[in-house]
Amino acid sequence: MTRHEGGCLCGAVRFEALGTPRSVFHCHCFSCRRQTGAAVASFAAFQVSDTFRWTKAEPAAYASSPGVTRKFCPRCGTPLSYQAEKYADEIHLNIGCFDQADDLIAVAHWHVEEKLPWFETADDLPRHRGE
Repeated sequence: MTRHEGGCLCGAVRFEALGTPRSVFHCHCFSCRRQTGAAVASFAAFQVSDTFRWTKAEPAAYASSPGVTRKFCPRCGTPLSYQAEKYADEIHLNIGCFDQADDLIAVAHWHVEEKLPWFETADDLPRHRGE
């Protein structure tokens, strides 16, 4: 089984995700952009039960909107994950937090109605509105 490891900038918080991600995608919503400080946020979604665990320290949590929790390093502030009640058994991990992200290839763009007007991509991936 493939092991994906990663963590925050300072190394205080680490994680491990096993297997193939359920999805890898770019999110253009305002909330994800604000949380990451980037023009677009990219995530790999993994099943939580039996395939994901925090391996070094627990991240801090922030309820960013009803039913949504975002986790980050309490020491350096690195944004690490997104979890929503509507995806109860998934954790969406920020691509930039993986030690090796070469094989985590995005398959779609989400929330393109909130995309920054000056941000364009040169790929042919499907574009989706909302959820």
